[in-house]
Amino acid sequence: MSTLSNLIPGQKSLGAAALLPGNRFFVRTIALEGEDAAGQVALALEALSPFPAEQMLVGHVVSADGKQALAYAAHRRRFTPEESFAWPDDCQVIPEFLALCGERPTGAGVLVHRGDERLIALAWDDTNPLPRAIGVADLADSDEASLAAEVAARAGLAANAPVTTVTGALQSALNESDLVLQREGGKPFTVTKKGLDEADIRDVDFLNARRKKERVNLVLWNLTRAAVAVIILSLVLEVAAAGITWRAGQLKNLNEARRPDVAEIEADQATASRIEDVRTKSPLALEMLAIANEMRPSTVDFTRINCKTNTTLEIEARTTNPSDISTFEKGLKEFPEISGVASKDMRARDNYTTFTFTITFKVDTLRKSVAKAEAAKAAAEAAKTAEAAKAAATTPAGPAPATIGVTTPVAPVTTPATK
Repeated sequence: MSTLSNLIPGQKSLGAAALLPGNRFFVRTIALEGEDAAGQVALALEALSPFPAEQMLVGHVVSADGKQALAYAAHRRRFTPEESFAWPDDCQVIPEFLALCGERPTGAGVLVHRGDERLIALAWDDTNPLPRAIGVADLADSDEASLAAEVAARAGLAANAPVTTVTGALQSALNESDLVLQREGGKPFTVTKKGLDEADIRDVDFLNARRKKERVNLVLWNLTRAAVAVIILSLVLEVAAAGITWRAGQLKNLNEARRPDVAEIEADQATASRIEDVRTKSPLALEMLAIANEMRPSTVDFTRINCKTNTTLEIEARTTNPSDISTFEKGLKEFPEISGVASKDMRARDNYTTFTFTITFKVDTLRKSVAKAEAAKAAAEAAKTAEAAKAAATTPAGPAPATIGVTTPVAPVTTPATK
């Protein structure tokens, strides 16, 4: 940028564009019809210029409504090879007067900008959004009034057209890929991203090569961003893995420290499971026998008892009265805890009839009956304990009678008769 400023006297190289001296160009306003603005501008300049197109540095901007173009051109010899070489590759190269194209007056009129080295005059009519004529002169060669009158006459304005004189540095900046040109304190003129290459005066080959380079740079930039993202993701994953490993180590140490407690809890659970199995799954042989014994006639004696499974009780018995066998079987079948009774091996010998009963029980019903009986027994014991405690509370306290030398009577013990 500084090299460009040194090589071109009065060069403005600020922001996103290199602003070339306007007195190196001739300018024409061209009416457009249709979409191909570049082709129409090229045909118009070819008709207006005395030099072949390959010897010219050409550019143009199009109005917002697309109906008018401001074309500008300069012979290549107006710029030395050193000056051309110094033009930056990464910004636009355009004439400086474009920075004033956004300050159109409300009606027909002339705007004169006084810079450090040059005067720039732009003349507008009532209808066109872009200037009808532009004039640039060094400060030593002209003044505001004469340059304004010259430009007004070229634009076909009246002699008394208003003239506005302004100052301020000419600036450029990019706003979301659009080029914004303006005078310091003035109104902006925007060249959209689509029209940047058309506004640049450099060769089409150079602009195509720059676009290709920009695409390559964009691809490289995206690849770099992707690589950086992958690296960051890898670092994050590494940190996460390290954190997970550290936490896993902590949990492992904690598990090792609690292993005795866990073993104790597991042992307690195993014991509780065994107790539960014993309570819910163990054979209820005594309870089965109690039910069978409850309906046993007095003439029947049990000679052998076998609890074959959790649900079956096999009883070998004998009786002196064979008719009691059917009575015994019928009585057993009336119990809700019994699902079936089968008799077999009935034999008569020595005044005795031997037989075998296979009694099948409903285990769930039997367990419910046992649990209900245990609950009733516990309730009765609790009531008895409460009654004893109440009686003890109401008995007056006093000295116990002396019993020294007195024999305490003992209640007789009776043994139940065997059936």
